[in-house]
Amino acid sequence: MTMSRPTTEMNTDSAFEYACHACGRCCHFKRIQVNPHEILRLARNRRMTTGEFIDTYLQSDGPYLKVRESGACIFLSAAGCDVHPDRPLPCRTYPLGRWVSAEGVETYRELSPHPDSEGVYGHDGTVRDYLQAQGAPPYAAAADRYQALFYRLFDALHDALAREPVDTAYDDDVHEVTGVDEAAGGVARMKAWLDVDRMVERYCAGHGLDVPSDPEKILNLHVRAIDEWLQQFTGEQS
Repeated sequence: MTMSRPTTEMNTDSAFEYACHACGRCCHFKRIQVNPHEILRLARNRRMTTGEFIDTYLQSDGPYLKVRESGACIFLSAAGCDVHPDRPLPCRTYPLGRWVSAEGVETYRELSPHPDSEGVYGHDGTVRDYLQAQGAPPYAAAADRYQALFYRLFDALHDALAREPVDTAYDDDVHEVTGVDEAAGGVARMKAWLDVDRMVERYCAGHGLDVPSDPEKILNLHVRAIDEWLQQFTGEQS
């Protein structure tokens, strides 16, 4: 039965239940943003490097999954979601939207469902139960980790670009850590930070390390690479 849903703010202890019937209607006309953790998981699902995944499946204007002309997610097929075991966090929390305040307070709201959705709502569980069942907590933790890191990154790059005159060492430093040429545009530079495999390979080569195969170890090195560059670039203390 289709019904409008309240938009009351909830926390993980709030009553909530939802049963997805895989109708696929929610997988249309959505702008799904992905972070490096999700890019790596999806790339491995597709048996690609993260660079190949970015070039093939992300939109040109940012880290968003492509959609077909019909409005369907690029990974939606007649059989359902082709990457369901490695689907991004927004797909795991749906029909809930997740917000995290500057103070780190996590809240949820129910999103407006598709008018013909076959999903069934209830109140026998909690938001926490639903998120656990969807495997969302590790994805949420990774999202928060990268959000904090990228806030630092974007602040540092913004400050560098705002200098008069612009410090030419900025281009050299970015090229050194990302491999992106100075003439590259903003989108190419942004994607460079998302290309986990390339950055980790460069980091390991520079530190005499073997590139690990375990995704969690790869992500830890990716975070370490960005963090070390930020410390050098801004003079931060670890």
